[in-house]
Amino acid sequence: MIELNGISKDFTEPDGSKRVLFDDLSFAIESERSVAILGRSGSGKTTLLRILAGLDIAYSGTYTFEGNQLEKKGAEMARYRRKHIGVISQHYDLLSDRNVAQNVALAVAERKERADVVTRCLERVGLGGFERKRVDKLSGGEAQRVAIARALAKRPQIILADEPTGALDEATEAEILALFRSLQETGTVFIIATHNHTVAAQCEVQYQLEDRRLEKTHIR
Repeated sequence: MIELNGISKDFTEPDGSKRVLFDDLSFAIESERSVAILGRSGSGKTTLLRILAGLDIAYSGTYTFEGNQLEKKGAEMARYRRKHIGVISQHYDLLSDRNVAQNVALAVAERKERADVVTRCLERVGLGGFERKRVDKLSGGEAQRVAIARALAKRPQIILADEPTGALDEATEAEILALFRSLQETGTVFIIATHNHTVAAQCEVQYQLEDRRLEKTHIR
């Protein structure tokens, strides 16, 4: 489904020195429903997810999706992202001046479908009836569920999750991981960047991001 080949990326530090983040990195998934990318802070996990999401195109190498090489152009990647990719961040990225339904509706392009899609997605994440609730009144677990519902509202083939349980306690983390497992059964593919081995252990395949490359370390 997804294949990255020969990905190299560097950037300039504030002091003017150059740092190489990836050097001839490769990554591929085919039939897996859940993939964990492990790595220490600063190893490039978030940047790799941004490349997979088409948000970062400043790299060398190729990105192939379902056999087609994607052009590294903003408009091309934006179309790809809208059609195939959902994103979940550690800090939820919800708009505090909008209620739960309005936050989820942001991901629904067709106005006529919004109400039905929002209701359906909130029910899938266990938040039926939360449509009018204020975002600032949500618990951490509820806020993350809203972020997941918003990602699902796009009907993506792939969800990219960046430390999705990093701000949650252990009990809430377990609830979110159980939700991820149930969503995978519907066909959604999860690629999760995490430093948490408990989270990674829930995935079919684990990769370690280290020394500028990815290495597959575990297959369940």
